[in-house]
Amino acid sequence: MSVSAAPLAFREYDDENDPLPGDEVARRYRTLIDHLPLVVYVDALDSVSSNIFTSPQIEPLLGYSVEEWKTDTDLFTRLLHEEDRERVLASHAQTHETHEPLSIEYRLIARDGRIVWLRDEGVIVLDDHGQPLYLQGYLLDITREREAELQLRQQALYDTLTGLANRAFFHERLRHAIKLRHEEGEATGLLYVDLDDFKGINDRWGHDLGDEVLREIGRRIEQSVRPGDTAARLGGDEFAVVLTEPLTPEQAVGVAERLLKEIGKPLESGSGPLYTSASIGIAFGDHDETLLKEADIAMYRAKAHPDLGYAFFDPELDRAALDRSKRIGELREGIARGEFRLDYQAVVDLGRSSITGYEALVRWEHPTAGELPPGEFIPLAEETGLIVGLGEWVLTEACTEATRLCQLHGRPMHMSVNVSARQLHHPDFLRHVTRAIDASALMPSLLTLELTESTLLSSDERVAETLRAIKELGVVLALDDFGTGYASLSYLRQFPIDVVKIDRSFTAHVGTKDGDLVLLKGIIDLGHALELNLVAEGIETSEQHTIVRKLGCQQAQGFYFGRPSHPAQRDLDASIGGI
Repeated sequence: MSVSAAPLAFREYDDENDPLPGDEVARRYRTLIDHLPLVVYVDALDSVSSNIFTSPQIEPLLGYSVEEWKTDTDLFTRLLHEEDRERVLASHAQTHETHEPLSIEYRLIARDGRIVWLRDEGVIVLDDHGQPLYLQGYLLDITREREAELQLRQQALYDTLTGLANRAFFHERLRHAIKLRHEEGEATGLLYVDLDDFKGINDRWGHDLGDEVLREIGRRIEQSVRPGDTAARLGGDEFAVVLTEPLTPEQAVGVAERLLKEIGKPLESGSGPLYTSASIGIAFGDHDETLLKEADIAMYRAKAHPDLGYAFFDPELDRAALDRSKRIGELREGIARGEFRLDYQAVVDLGRSSITGYEALVRWEHPTAGELPPGEFIPLAEETGLIVGLGEWVLTEACTEATRLCQLHGRPMHMSVNVSARQLHHPDFLRHVTRAIDASALMPSLLTLELTESTLLSSDERVAETLRAIKELGVVLALDDFGTGYASLSYLRQFPIDVVKIDRSFTAHVGTKDGDLVLLKGIIDLGHALELNLVAEGIETSEQHTIVRKLGCQQAQGFYFGRPSHPAQRDLDASIGGI
């Protein structure tokens, strides 16, 4: 078929009834086409779709001139992206054969190597007798649209730091793998990878280098797994690998050992080689949440055997870990359902023999196990970070109760609340404190935050600034369990402490052991010298009460003055026994 410089529609316009001459109509039509933000084309209906006309917008789009499109019959096929070629040619052939409209999106490779996404819309033009003449259509550049879609997909499915699958996409791939294996009667394998002492890298070298380490570890994991397997970053320094294809435990060990070898290679940093290691848990199963939990548990057991570096989930060996994992899940649900309450233990002024305030103590009303004491769940809450949300609730509830007590008694009533290290290090902790005070309308000076020595041991300058800001609000700071930690005297100098609570280990035997009495007197004398308010904990007998009062301790608390109780169970007007 001969090649023309203009589409047939330009040349065949000869409607003698039209007020404009045919050449003028063609000129206006060409002007319109030349200014459209797309490429108009006309192709012959032969075996190679010979080009009859292509508008000049094709050259800035793909870098090939109109003349090249006319003379090179294979150009379009060559420029098709290899992943799209078969699909596009089949679609064109279908349109030629059935005369159905063409509508397809695909990629062409520009002269400079760029990938250009196009939307191709075309129709078969028929003559007056219904016979097909040619294919006429347009190419619209949709590259930006597709790149935006790809970016959104990347953000939705992939970790921005490492480029690995994120947690959401990981669960999708894991469920898909389980479905495939289940249909074949086989279990799916999962590797749970956790870097060893990654916190130490962040603390020593900073988070920028920490991020570089995570990026490099992610790259090594991706290069080490088998084709078809899915590597993911679950968060922090935790990774996972879904073993998509069926494999034996021995093959899973092979994958784990290869990962450990690659992760263990030194990383170059500005201060020389940096060495990393990891622990890997391996599990097989057919339920995604259970499989992830079991692989996680196996990983923790692997940490206890660093020479091997990996461990399989074992129901017998990991029973305690399973129970712990179950309790963590129950704890998370319990916080969401509001299964917690506060009991309050009186703090007594020994000079005036009157209650000056209370310490708030959290209790878990477990739906099946009954009431659980703090030792059953506080360590888990701190370890998992759930203590932040729970602690904020405790603060608000305790401040609200303090305001109620002040109104009930017609005098100031102090409220003490324990604070964990995770809370203190949280960037929103100061805001949690101010919100609790504002919501309850409590005077800040009536709130005491109790910090343990171990909590202060992990403090940094940012935490010190937070404590100074809290102190500026007027909130009282107390050092709890004094004498059971490390370098207590240095904390008294370093932090703005107002109150020292003497641990019960110093008061338990003061009536029977002279050495304990001397030690307790020394602590109280030290507190007086530092002008600190002293609270003796664990007072359970009349003798202990008398001793701490005679030694000059200002306040005390313990079962002697009453057990912790809920406000609904407490007669607030009753006298305190023994005072």
